[in-house]
Amino acid sequence: MAESIKDNVKEDDGQKIRELVEQMKLYNNPQELEDMKKLMKKNMSFTMRGYLLAYLYITRGSNTQRPQRQERQERKPQQKPAVENATSFYINIGKASKANPKELVDFICEKTGLNSEDILSVAYKQNYSFVYISNDKTEGIIEAVNGQTFKGRKVKMNYSKEKDEQN
Repeated sequence: MAESIKDNVKEDDGQKIRELVEQMKLYNNPQELEDMKKLMKKNMSFTMRGYLLAYLYITRGSNTQRPQRQERQERKPQQKPAVENATSFYINIGKASKANPKELVDFICEKTGLNSEDILSVAYKQNYSFVYISNDKTEGIIEAVNGQTFKGRKVKMNYSKEKDEQN
């Protein structure tokens, strides 16, 4: 039912827009339209002009009833990747560090003596990452990596906390 209301509003709006275009073509002072066009061109970017027209239509020119917004559904909390027999570590290296996950894995392997197969997964975020390392290979990881420099940034690594532990 909501979709049919939305379709009707679009059809009604489309018809009204076509009528406004016809009225504009018959406007008795084309120089006034031309002057306004130049003023808009001078004061806003090309891409914003369409948005301005849509905004003016919605706020001033449309007499149709717009459908009510539906409330957002509550988001489900994101789950950490299920990695069995692994310990999760937080590290302050992410996409903003201009590196990729492979470079991060290579860095950790170089500093700790691990093989890349010992690092089971990397959750690579904008400013940090979560690294999942085999439980039997976690001894001395934090000490080996903390304080090192990665692409000019001092590295901090800790055991990652569960969401409940952070509060």
